[in-house]
Amino acid sequence: MPTLYQRLMAADKRFVLSYGGTASGKSYSAVQKELTIAAERKVKTLVIRKVANTLRDSVIPAFRARMEEMELADKFSENKSDRTLTHENGSQIIFRGLDDPDKLKSFEGLERILVEEAAELDFEDFLELNRRARGRDNIQLTLVFNPMHEEHWLKQHFFDRKDMDDDCVKIHSTYKDNPHLTDADRKQIEMLKLYNENQYRIYALGEWGLRENNAPWLFAFKKQRHLKADIAIMPSFPVYLSFDFNRNPLTCLVVQMSPNKGQHNSFVHFIDEFAVRDQLGELCQQIYAKYSGYHLYLTGDASGSHGDVGFDGKHDSYYTMIRSMLNIPERQAIINTRNLTHNDSRALINTLLFQYPNIYISEKNCPLLIRDCEMAMVDEDSEVPSALKKDRNVYKMDLFDCFRYFFQSFFKDYAARVSLGRVA
Repeated sequence: MPTLYQRLMAADKRFVLSYGGTASGKSYSAVQKELTIAAERKVKTLVIRKVANTLRDSVIPAFRARMEEMELADKFSENKSDRTLTHENGSQIIFRGLDDPDKLKSFEGLERILVEEAAELDFEDFLELNRRARGRDNIQLTLVFNPMHEEHWLKQHFFDRKDMDDDCVKIHSTYKDNPHLTDADRKQIEMLKLYNENQYRIYALGEWGLRENNAPWLFAFKKQRHLKADIAIMPSFPVYLSFDFNRNPLTCLVVQMSPNKGQHNSFVHFIDEFAVRDQLGELCQQIYAKYSGYHLYLTGDASGSHGDVGFDGKHDSYYTMIRSMLNIPERQAIINTRNLTHNDSRALINTLLFQYPNIYISEKNCPLLIRDCEMAMVDEDSEVPSALKKDRNVYKMDLFDCFRYFFQSFFKDYAARVSLGRVA
């Protein structure tokens, strides 16, 4: 497999995203690449950090160290006051901070920009840098960063938009890609999992993290208590399907539960999840392929009982179509006429998570539901009590809605344990 340096050298598009976990060699290899190119041909390179002082403490020393290792130190001269390296062939590597924008105005002929710790930048900072990189062929901007959280502009601009793919190379790396780490180094990184799951996700796995949830909607949800690595289906028990009907995506949770409720051996198992864009038929085909041999029950969003202008018959609804495609009798469709308010739903589900025995979610088959449970947040900008923060970007919460609807449909008897108002 090519080294990280080789992958960076092969990247030939305008934007190169070198991202991932800590100690993967991202910065090391990026510096190697810029020095190699500067030594091969005359080029002007701008190296950026958000704050100029951090260049002196980390970035410039890294360039000096790599020059020594690559036996290039005698080829470059350094102007420390101007923070510039100049190669004997005329190449320049210029170090600047975005906290002094006036010093960025005079650059002409830039071919390369390297942004260290790019997650520190605002989107407006990036747009300004990209605007300055013009007037030359083969301009390249390399952004080096840890994937801090899913709402970050880096993810929204480069990863969520398919129209950026033609101009972008994404290179992921973790500590496992760094052959120079000691066993002790690796152990310390892996131990992050014991202390902070989100830190482990970002700095060990190099995956997009979650924003700190300071207003959790599910305050009773505990990963140690409510997650299981895998949950086998029980052929002798019914399977419950809970649907939500946003079109991007249409979602369904697959659940099994014991008929006896509230006893020490009672259980609720969330065993699978489905998410399909737009096509109800495709969603039902996927469910049918895995669960057609089971005794199926149907529930979900109350709005699924209504018709839609795109349906063939005037009496069609999401639920009549699902029942038809999955061969579910009408008596096995347990549909609420209205959804619980967020406030009532929150009270009910947290009470169940606190008190009910053996509520488990499959880590193997329900990763999106688990993510929703971790992210579920009270919308503090809403005047509605316990409003669930939702949007059609990061906080879609569609599988979480399936989760809420299931508990409303089959655990109404637990409503007496909490202070529930009217449904709406």
